[in-house]
Amino acid sequence: MKLPLSVYYITQDEEVRLPESLARVVGWVDEIIVVDSGSTDRTREIAEEVGARFVHHDWQGFACQKAYAASLCRNDWVLDLDADEVLSDELVANIRDLFSRPVPDDVAGFRMRWVLSQPLPGHPFRHDKTKKILRLYNRKRAVIEAEPDSNNDRPQVRVGRVLELKGDVLHRTLISLAQMEQKYCQLSTEQARFLAASGRRISGVRLFVEFPLKFLKYYLLHRQFLNGWFGLSVSITAANRNFMRLAKAKELQLLERLEREH
Repeated sequence: MKLPLSVYYITQDEEVRLPESLARVVGWVDEIIVVDSGSTDRTREIAEEVGARFVHHDWQGFACQKAYAASLCRNDWVLDLDADEVLSDELVANIRDLFSRPVPDDVAGFRMRWVLSQPLPGHPFRHDKTKKILRLYNRKRAVIEAEPDSNNDRPQVRVGRVLELKGDVLHRTLISLAQMEQKYCQLSTEQARFLAASGRRISGVRLFVEFPLKFLKYYLLHRQFLNGWFGLSVSITAANRNFMRLAKAKELQLLERLEREH
């Protein structure tokens, strides 16, 4: 029996990663929504082959896309997944068990462990990067704010408790270093717009220390040094994304100030 639960995705050109994610939810959730911003590959065919509802929506930023996708769901309980995220067997079992009986009315959602898990051909990959994220929530008690260019694309709890659910969301983020670089370029641009619009001052000192500090974070704290030259490449690319979001934001603020002065 299918659960009273909707799963939604936002996609663009995800024919490589989407199938594995869909395979973990097909058959036991009531509804799958895929909101796409203009794929030119087989993303649409892959989604429709498993019975997902595929909707085109021009890109408006991560938060806006996810808020729109959630609004299309017919169930109050929704599961927010990215195309590069795969539910572990334990998490699937626990979600199914959770909805085998009524969920308490005062519960707004459930956090679950998010784990960087990257099996990439030719690159044995070790890691210890984990965090708890709210991905399963009741739309009456939590909502994603549709703010253009916002980097806050996670649900915000309005009322109710948030509990934890055992099991992992496995993050299969990388297809290649080129894909990672392209993705981070888009992400840093959108984050820069949000930072610039917020009026947050970005000092020269912050720019000088951002790259080395973020590099050490990824390379040492996230233990990317265990992954040899590939981990070094990932750490540099990720640190550069953090640096560029600040540099681009500072550039936007400078251009806006020059326009006001003229």
